[in-house]
Amino acid sequence: SDGFFTPKEVIDTAAKNKVAVLAIADHDTIDAYTDELFAYAKEKGVELIPAVEISTKYNKRGMHVLGYNFDLNNQEFRAKLDMLKNARHNYLYDVAGKLEALGYAVNVAELDKIEAVTKAHISLDVIGNPKNEKLLLETFGHMPSKGEFIETIMNEGCPAYAKKASISPKEAADIIRAAGGKAVLAHPVAYKYEDGVTEDVIEDVVREMGIDAIEANYVYVNCKDEKISH
Repeated sequence: SDGFFTPKEVIDTAAKNKVAVLAIADHDTIDAYTDELFAYAKEKGVELIPAVEISTKYNKRGMHVLGYNFDLNNQEFRAKLDMLKNARHNYLYDVAGKLEALGYAVNVAELDKIEAVTKAHISLDVIGNPKNEKLLLETFGHMPSKGEFIETIMNEGCPAYAKKASISPKEAADIIRAAGGKAVLAHPVAYKYEDGVTEDVIEDVVREMGIDAIEANYVYVNCKDEKISH
């Protein structure tokens, strides 16, 4: 989701690799799912299932909830996603102002063209801008990765933190199921290793959501000590 390929290019790649069933889960938007895209997928021999990855907050920690096979025409569901999508662009301007105050150059105009702009997009923009190289080296001692920049500069408690309107994991699961879909807790291993969320808290979230499934096949690589967790 939210990659560099267009939805059609994702389908082309899936077909090339003999993927029979595909779900494209962009963050907080389902705008990729058009009649034209479904027809294109069918033409390529790929079954396309509606999906979305909803950004939520639990005890001030970011968590993602995946929704699958919901009714694309459910207007309440679309309205909630539109609210979250607009919150992303408001967040972009808030965080860009804080980054610029720290001395970083941010290409806000280009980032604002991204339908569902994320921390990852903003981080990559800053790191990839030659104007920021000197400050990045002074701050980190090396060119940071996307995740390192986010965790050090943009997350809560960091100098460029900006609050974004959000909903809880349970609320996300509720609106997904109200639209006839299945709710899945995304990559819990990342919450443990990146955000310090305990397994007990993750279990609390699972119980509150009443989830239909959990993302279990996920690889997390900690480059600092070369550990790999599943």
